[in-house]
Amino acid sequence: MNTEPVSQTSDHPERPRSSAIVIPDAVDFRTRVERGEKICAPDLFAKKQPLEIEIGCGKGRFALQRAQENPGINIIAFDKLWKFLKRRKASADRQDLPNLVYFKAEAGLFLDKAVPDESVSIFHLYFPDPWPKRKHHYRRTFDLAFLKTVWNKTKSGGFFEIATDFEEYYQVMMKVIAAQKDWELIRETVNERFFAPTCLTNYELKYQAEGRKLHYIELQKV
Repeated sequence: MNTEPVSQTSDHPERPRSSAIVIPDAVDFRTRVERGEKICAPDLFAKKQPLEIEIGCGKGRFALQRAQENPGINIIAFDKLWKFLKRRKASADRQDLPNLVYFKAEAGLFLDKAVPDESVSIFHLYFPDPWPKRKHHYRRTFDLAFLKTVWNKTKSGGFFEIATDFEEYYQVMMKVIAAQKDWELIRETVNERFFAPTCLTNYELKYQAEGRKLHYIELQKV
């Protein structure tokens, strides 16, 4: 009688399951900075042309469409949550778009470390998290310091395109804009996207379907 244990090996062993989100080093901006890499946003593209940056791009839909429809611009889109962005990055990679770069990054770090002053033609900030609870308002992106940082990075005559669905946050934005003189308010609309109307974010499509009131704001550097 054979008393040796029966082998449980297989030609196709089961792969260990993991729920961890793998973030490629190439797109993890903080990792690259901590390794000592020097990243300059305009130099990420082979062709030198007007640069646009989308802050907090979510699932990256707007940036992908913008790059597809406008080969004469370069666009960088980043978000701090990679799990929402990775599929759009994969789609962009399959299309081999030379004018689009995605990053996992926090706004403050990316703008400070990668974006030279007066290098960006247009900034985009669409539907940033409103952090509705008062105790969380300090986490909001849009304030005077942020507006000044974006101004520093924008070329003379450049633009800042903004959208929000959250009424109270919109009112705060307008107060912040009124309290400074670096930016000129060019126009604001409700439920009418005047800039790149064919390029919509995922949230934008969702909110339109829900019938929400959407505020659009355009600022120009003076």
